[in-house]
Amino acid sequence: MVYGGKPSRGCRTCRARRIKCDEGKPTCKQCAKSKRECAGYRNEFEIVHRDQTKSTVRRMTKALSKSRSTTTSTLPSPRPSPTRQQTPDPIATLTVPLAQRAICYFASNFLYVPLGHMPHGHMDYLVPLIDCAPPDSALRSAFNACAIAALGNREKTNNVNLTNLSLREHTVALAKTHAALGNPATASSDATLATVLLLGLYESITAIKESRMLAWRSHVDGAIQIVKLRGREQMRSTKTGTLLFQAVRHQVLGRALTSGTPPPLGSDWWMDDIGDGSHLLPGAAMHRFALRASELRAEAAALLNGVTRTVENIALMQNMAHRVYLLDQEIASCLLALPPNLRFKTLCWLSYDEVGLSPRRPNNYSKLEVFPGRVDMYPDFVTARTWNTARTIRLVLASLGIRLAAWLNMPADYRTTAEYARSKAICEDTIADVISSVPYHLGWHTKQQGLFGNDTDRSGFVCGHEDAIKALPAWFLVWALTCVKNHDMATDEQRIWVKGRLRYIADHVGMKYANLVNDLELRFPSMFIRQDGTMPSADPLRAGTFKDRPDPVSATRTTVTTPRTPESMVSGGRRPSP
Repeated sequence: MVYGGKPSRGCRTCRARRIKCDEGKPTCKQCAKSKRECAGYRNEFEIVHRDQTKSTVRRMTKALSKSRSTTTSTLPSPRPSPTRQQTPDPIATLTVPLAQRAICYFASNFLYVPLGHMPHGHMDYLVPLIDCAPPDSALRSAFNACAIAALGNREKTNNVNLTNLSLREHTVALAKTHAALGNPATASSDATLATVLLLGLYESITAIKESRMLAWRSHVDGAIQIVKLRGREQMRSTKTGTLLFQAVRHQVLGRALTSGTPPPLGSDWWMDDIGDGSHLLPGAAMHRFALRASELRAEAAALLNGVTRTVENIALMQNMAHRVYLLDQEIASCLLALPPNLRFKTLCWLSYDEVGLSPRRPNNYSKLEVFPGRVDMYPDFVTARTWNTARTIRLVLASLGIRLAAWLNMPADYRTTAEYARSKAICEDTIADVISSVPYHLGWHTKQQGLFGNDTDRSGFVCGHEDAIKALPAWFLVWALTCVKNHDMATDEQRIWVKGRLRYIADHVGMKYANLVNDLELRFPSMFIRQDGTMPSADPLRAGTFKDRPDPVSATRTTVTTPRTPESMVSGGRRPSP
């Protein structure tokens, strides 16, 4: 292990105050004298692990710094103007400050490592791979492309066009990746697979037109082919291989849920190595549910595509509706079984006045940081993503249940059925839960004094400050917010607010993919019900264009939810207002 200096074993309160702690148990004398609440001590594993993580990051940064001259040598130099004095060389500018800033920005916004009690991270496989990668490797070029593009979307520089620089690195990475895939010795290596995943991330960072969505899918398909070539056994042979397999699996379920297609190779192929799932971490459990839900939705779509109403087909549809219901209940039960350290807690409730709404500005929802109502806090960003993944799956399943109810009850109005009432309640509650998680993802909680005590060890990023808005959790939000925005059960106020948050993620945080999904004008499940030809004759959607027509649900809903127990948050039930 690399020695990084003696780590502090003082209590959290003294460390936050930057004073010497006497390390008294159960509380220190410094806190007692100042009449402050002692926030306790970190465990030994957390202290040592955090210290070693910082040392690893320093080694990775040092290794990346060695390749700066190689990186910048491929970048274009500006041509001198005949009428103007020549501007400073952008390569020299990039070599010292910007290249290092881009590396640190990416590490502090995307590399999320397990710290202490957190058993999960995100893209932490890059730390050892970057440390070992040659300066002229495809992995280094792809990493540089993502880092420079992410920094360029967040910060503007006068002397250097970071967009062009990132594009140049991306082009070099594509060429080197193509060469690596053609070489049997490197085609299925960890570095090649990590490079392909980074190229997919680059499309999300820089997406400005719909073709970028197709480019992202092509990279996911390429990662799937590499995984097939490697086989699951190789993925489980090392820790890095396992993390890469899980990263590809997450991309697979994202592709399946966004495209409406079943996962390639089937869900069992991606989850067969983990047994019955009784010992799964929450993230892996949600992967299993998402893959099963995508298969179920694709199977139902095939049945609904022009099937005739026979006794046999009605029985098939009823069985399908029952399977949808059982899977939803299985997800709800899994969420209820999570231990307390993986649950969220409600920080506060904010009224219309407290979030900035007033009689003079009654509809200014798009600019609000917080939607009126509940604000939730999570143990970490990966746990928050797990909860929102579950909520997204439940929205998909509830919408599919409504679609099947419309087919089974035609020509009667499906909105009078018990299935519709149950699914509608689940959707409304789930949408409220997603919205309540948004302030945490976008850093609102870091600006609120007095809500969190003196806990300074929540962040799992390898470097950077806790009080900065991070790109990774904002990226985690995009798909969940897209589902809310496009759902029939969202109120007009919720939809306006969500669109404003997506615009903020694209323009301020720099994840341009959010702009693409924000511009899509879709509604589900009503869009699919119309496609199936099962919309009731009294169709409220006939008024106006598809974009402007009203929701096919009751407009008499409140936008501030009432307090609910954790059980009701995952079961679709509600408590009456006190």
